[in-house]
Amino acid sequence: MKKHRKERNWSQYNQKLKTIARLEFFISEEAIQGWHYEGKRLRGGKVIYSDHVIEVSLMMREFYGLPYRQTQGFMASILTMMNLDLPMPDYTTLSRRAQKLTVNLRARRSLNLKDPIVVAIDSTGLSVFSKTEWYRLKHGTKSLKGHERWRKLHVAINVKTGEILSNEYTSSTVNDGEQLPSLLAAVDEDLSAVCGDMAYDTARCRKAIQERGGRQLIPPLRRARLSHANRSLKKHKEFLKERDEAILYIQHNSINNDTALARQSWKEKSGYHARSLVETTMWQIKSHCSDRLANKREDTRATQATIKCKVINLINAA
Repeated sequence: MKKHRKERNWSQYNQKLKTIARLEFFISEEAIQGWHYEGKRLRGGKVIYSDHVIEVSLMMREFYGLPYRQTQGFMASILTMMNLDLPMPDYTTLSRRAQKLTVNLRARRSLNLKDPIVVAIDSTGLSVFSKTEWYRLKHGTKSLKGHERWRKLHVAINVKTGEILSNEYTSSTVNDGEQLPSLLAAVDEDLSAVCGDMAYDTARCRKAIQERGGRQLIPPLRRARLSHANRSLKKHKEFLKERDEAILYIQHNSINNDTALARQSWKEKSGYHARSLVETTMWQIKSHCSDRLANKREDTRATQATIKCKVINLINAA
């Protein structure tokens, strides 16, 4: 079996790593003209700044690891250096507007691609802001349980470009497979295949992939049985044909009931290893934006998780 090795342009990759830390700020005329909010006025406090201003400020906060107050000062200094007489939202405005901010992950990319794409899906953990243990002991507050100390970020990427196509923010107890249908629903392109680990080996996930016309590059569970031999899966057998084929391939190529080599062969033959690219995306998120959710509210934490994804998309698009 011939292995296909993906060649990387190391000179281009090296240059991209160097340009990430460069400080170059440019504010377009469109951004200046759209600085102030011009939408429908609602009852309550007056909205002054557009969503774009809030989003850019939050991206700067995330990339440079700044608290809200320092973010306000950082953005104000940029406007001063560029001799722009524009007001800057204060830190309380940034925090409040982050609660209901809608972030467009794909603002820099065209959604109209000719060829179907391969999508890889996975999740990672993000640690939640919390007080130190001595603070809890001093003030008598209860320490957080293990599963309450972190949240899950689910992402779907285009394996060819590394672009994050969609994301979901959930509690740490949510199963990965539950989020696959909603992740795919947010992807407008045609799909040729979807890669995922064994956590996505469910009838619900495979049905969602088949309905989108993609191949199911998901390894069956180690003790998986054929759909006709499993009473609970008989009614879903039309969505489990590829799963049954994978099980039969592994069983047929096993040696002395050892399926390890057969599984490895199936992964190489099917193209499953493209899934590893989503792990690279997770590393990018945590290395460029940290794995910490500094906000205290769940809605602002969800916005912060999406902002992390958008920062990575902008870096990859540069």
